[in-house]
Amino acid sequence: MTTPFRIAPVLVWALFATHAALAADTLPLTAAQKTNLGIVTAAAARGTASPALTYPARVTLPPASVRVVAAAGAGLVTQLHVQAGDTVKRGAPLVTLSMPGLADAQNALTQARLKSQLASGNAARDQKLFAEGLIAESRLRMTQADAQSASASLAAAQTAMTLLGTGKVSGSTITLTAPIAGVVLDSAAGPGERVDAGMALLKIADLSKLALEIPLSTAQARQVVVGQAVTVADSTASGRINALLPQLNASQSVLARASLADPQGLLRPGQSVQASLAGLQSAQALSVPSAALVWKLNAAYVFVETAQGFTPTPVRLVRQNARVAEVGGLAAGSRVAVKGVAALKAQWLGE
Repeated sequence: MTTPFRIAPVLVWALFATHAALAADTLPLTAAQKTNLGIVTAAAARGTASPALTYPARVTLPPASVRVVAAAGAGLVTQLHVQAGDTVKRGAPLVTLSMPGLADAQNALTQARLKSQLASGNAARDQKLFAEGLIAESRLRMTQADAQSASASLAAAQTAMTLLGTGKVSGSTITLTAPIAGVVLDSAAGPGERVDAGMALLKIADLSKLALEIPLSTAQARQVVVGQAVTVADSTASGRINALLPQLNASQSVLARASLADPQGLLRPGQSVQASLAGLQSAQALSVPSAALVWKLNAAYVFVETAQGFTPTPVRLVRQNARVAEVGGLAAGSRVAVKGVAALKAQWLGE
């Protein structure tokens, strides 16, 4: 039985050198040589729209979706109405605080309100008496000034009361309520703990408004534009790119941010996902495997298969990820090398 004939690698390179002059820009290659070098080709695909390219991404919470409930004054936590993971409606009770300064602030507010009402009444009465010529103008001005001063004191007392926290007040206790509807992310204090003014007690997030952070290489970032559509694998979540950060992060990546709507509620902040960036309309671009690309002096090339062998062909890179590249400059129906590319490049560059 005859053993199949195989060409040794040394002979392959010799054949390359011998026939290099057959075509100045073509690497001559027979079918047997192609097999021995493990060269595989694939057709460049054309579409009316560029294919979606997939990148690893992380689900985040945009700042506008998060609210922090804090203690505006020193106090004692007497009751915690919720815990991390609970879903709350706007206005729902969150935490009850005992605040010694609350009773004093309430009393000051009541006194300021009564004084303002009395001063306003006096000013209205003197205005009528002055119109009837029964009092001097100086007395009217004095009562009007008293009314203005009382009104300012009332505004200050109301502000002081507001700074102590918004919620349901009862004596020296106040129950802080949810500023938005959402999910409690964490709780920093429990019953019996003392808190200081400005201490964050709970964090609430509206999970219906999420975001994506997509790290890209500088080359990939040039292929992404603000407004480009984004989808998430294995979910119905979708959104659009709304920002490309101008600086590189610690991993030397350009961070793309996208808004994200998640109708099914399947995603969670911090979750790692695969994000697909929808392609832009391009009638001239073709899709090829990223493995087909080779570089020479910062220019991209592919090896196009011909009847004589393979021709190094410059292409214009439109977009690329780890699997797929979108390029211009190829003729429709071109077949390019996707395996054995290193051997072709070595022969082409004489390495």
